[in-house]
Amino acid sequence: MEMHRESTDQAAKAKFKADNSKFNMIVDSVPNGLIVVDLHGEILLCNAEMEKMFGYEKGELVGQSLEVLVPREARASHVGLRGGFFEHPSKRQMGAGRDLRGVKKDGSEIPVEIGLNPLATEDGNYVVASVVDITERKKTDQMLVKAYEEVQQKNLEMEQFVYTVSHDLKAPLVTSSSYISFLREDLQAGRYTELMDSLERVEKANKKMHELIYDLLQLSRTSRMELRVTSVSLTQILTEMKKDLGSQLEEKKAELLIPDNLPVVQGDAKRLVQVFENLIINALKYAATSEHNIIEIVQKENESDWHVGVKDNGPGIPVQYHKKIFALFQRLDNQKEGTGVGLAIVSRIMGLHGGRAWVESEPKHGATFWVCFPKNPNFPKETHDGIH
Repeated sequence: MEMHRESTDQAAKAKFKADNSKFNMIVDSVPNGLIVVDLHGEILLCNAEMEKMFGYEKGELVGQSLEVLVPREARASHVGLRGGFFEHPSKRQMGAGRDLRGVKKDGSEIPVEIGLNPLATEDGNYVVASVVDITERKKTDQMLVKAYEEVQQKNLEMEQFVYTVSHDLKAPLVTSSSYISFLREDLQAGRYTELMDSLERVEKANKKMHELIYDLLQLSRTSRMELRVTSVSLTQILTEMKKDLGSQLEEKKAELLIPDNLPVVQGDAKRLVQVFENLIINALKYAATSEHNIIEIVQKENESDWHVGVKDNGPGIPVQYHKKIFALFQRLDNQKEGTGVGLAIVSRIMGLHGGRAWVESEPKHGATFWVCFPKNPNFPKETHDGIH
């Protein structure tokens, strides 16, 4: 009985292929991938676009199981889904609401959209599957999502900028105005001791406003920066920076340790000085809290990147603030000096270098601020090569 059923199936398949030779010629001209599959999952017909899409030679897919095109981890469940379709055949989109992937002959995967159509004939029931490679659409979608996120980030930064201009810049102006009136009263009354106190407060407020304006200008320049790319020795620029920051290091009782084997990277030397200067000064402001403060330059390497970090032995940073501190005008301690712009500048400059910036830290265990340098960076088109 089984042999009779098997021979009947084979005859039906042969008749299907023979009767549909003209159909095969037509579907070969269709721009989408098309295959016809029987109840057992055997591929009976396949057009040229399907073969091209999955990397097969002409006729190579015919006779194979449909599951050869399904990711390995989904093959077992796919057999049941295929059987369910033949039990209740209807025109439908496969996998609505979730990502589908197909496996090419070389084992790589591509994102696909699949439409299923039942095909009832006098010789049996089949399914016609229309397959579309949506790799380019996925790339476009990702680009749109990234562009949307960037616009949202710019909007957020603009809101923060407006707040800073209206609040942070206003605060030192209000302070100056108040103490200028006190200066006038003290001068008229001959209270010279109070006069000096008011004058110092006005100077401090003006200094604060100057710092904020300077940092805002620095930040705005990173948005339209043209990099002059050369080979930059990180050991060299950090060694020179240590000399320039000597008085600040001495004041904070801090020791800056620099290895002599840091990588030579491709980048804008001036901007990379800005990156490490911001990170070291940040460590001096927020982490130099003991009698012996250590700031150490550390490094790691993998196949594609160099990671260089500024490590301190300070109080550390809770994990919920690790991303926040790189946002514009964000500071963990408002009692410390600074405008909350430095780490945002670091993040932007590293982005222009094809890298990124992040922090690893735990409370009471110090913090390491990392920057990543790709070994084969992809610089913006407006970048200038500094080597002539």
